[in-house]
Amino acid sequence: MASNQAAWLDGKDVRPLAIRAAEMPEAGPHEVVVKNHAVAINPLDWKMQDSGSYVGKFPTIIGTDIAGEIYAVGGEVKGFKKGHRVLA
Repeated sequence: MASNQAAWLDGKDVRPLAIRAAEMPEAGPHEVVVKNHAVAINPLDWKMQDSGSYVGKFPTIIGTDIAGEIYAVGGEVKGFKKGHRVLA
């Protein structure tokens, strides 16, 4: 099984971000899982850190700008295959 790490935000205005283990997600029927090669922290991410905006509950994983390759594909996904290079 692959290992997985993530940037965890443990609470509003908590610094620094914690990099630690996270469960490897499974692709739902209409989803893909991306093995990230690069992740950027963008303004939305630091606003989440400063104010807690857009966070349902803590702790949460942040980092929405990514580049990598498809690791797993849901059964209903069309046009993407494991190993495709993607960015989001």
